[in-house]
Amino acid sequence: MERLTFGCDDVIFREGQFALTMYEIASGSVGIYANYGSDDARMLARLGQGEFFGEMGLAECYPRSATAVALEAGTVVDEIDADEFSTYFEDRPDTVLAIMRALSARLRETNARYLEACRAVHEAIEAERTGKRKSKSLVAKLTDMLRFARANKKSAAKRL
Repeated sequence: MERLTFGCDDVIFREGQFALTMYEIASGSVGIYANYGSDDARMLARLGQGEFFGEMGLAECYPRSATAVALEAGTVVDEIDADEFSTYFEDRPDTVLAIMRALSARLRETNARYLEACRAVHEAIEAERTGKRKSKSLVAKLTDMLRFARANKKSAAKRL
């Protein structure tokens, strides 16, 4: 395991990069972004001490689905590579449960967003069919969901 230190706004890894590593935050904080550096950039999560990131790329052997950026000067992370992965979990079984809970929460959030998008699309189709005007909040919801879908589509395309 290698301990790395980053300055504020240093990129730890970029969306689309292939890597077999995950990270645990020893101190400081890390932002996880979709479309980092573009006009569509969006912070997906803010993580702090004791939290981890990058486990999806390590577990799936896929390119990164987001960009990780240090949010504070002196952010310290422990980098765990594929060779250290098994030993890391043997030594820290509590971490396995924490990672499973985090992945479950992320999946639950994605499912909720998907269902919300389906409802919004259904409402929009019904409004079109019945001639009722769509509420501004519905249009705003659809726009936000379209941005989210585009960000995920770009990430999925990079994986292929």
